[in-house]
Amino acid sequence: MYAKMDNAGLPTGIAATILRALNRSLLVAVAASVAALWFTPSARAEPATPAAVANAVQSTNLQRTQISREYLIKAAILYNLAKFATWPDTAFSAADAPLRICILGHDPFGPALESLHGKRIGARKLAITAFAEVEYAAACHVLFVSASEEHRLAEILDAVSRRPVLTVADFNHFASAGGIVGLTEVDDRSRLEVNIDAAGQAGVKLSSKLLRLAVTVDTQTAHINVMPKNDP
Repeated sequence: MYAKMDNAGLPTGIAATILRALNRSLLVAVAASVAALWFTPSARAEPATPAAVANAVQSTNLQRTQISREYLIKAAILYNLAKFATWPDTAFSAADAPLRICILGHDPFGPALESLHGKRIGARKLAITAFAEVEYAAACHVLFVSASEEHRLAEILDAVSRRPVLTVADFNHFASAGGIVGLTEVDDRSRLEVNIDAAGQAGVKLSSKLLRLAVTVDTQTAHINVMPKNDP
């Protein structure tokens, strides 16, 4: 499990470059739109825009590790998904039990995701962990399936079948194969795909405001449905 990291700012030039890149991405629209919902009286979670995630990474680590702008964005998206998902009470051992964000397989995030460790969503702290063994997947609340594990996707989805695990991946056809959230590239643009049936089977509810920023994908098909703007 990762250790909590102290906050430190990115050099101004790097931060500006990241923000310019984010403005060209649909994923930025997801992060920005969801972030706008955080500032409500009941919201206790700390903001996690891609820039905030970047600012939480120590400068010394930046000197040692090349952080991908893509995964700075996706780390923020994972936080946002956790913030705007609801799990059944049975998914947690106690009211203040941690919310576990896991990476199965090769970890492409590095310090970008480490920086979220210990942050809070409501009463729960985030616990970030990475592992290679499928049998640990059912203990997670958000499970990012690395592209290194695509060859055993059926085994992974079977391991978490009908368990309250929000599965996420960034390789093609993940949502249509039965995963819940796919982060994909279409015509050089990023897209958030959601399999609502898979989310329902897992017992995980996603905010309708978040779903308006996504397209839905049917399991075992390539058919994509645009969410109606007036969805309640």
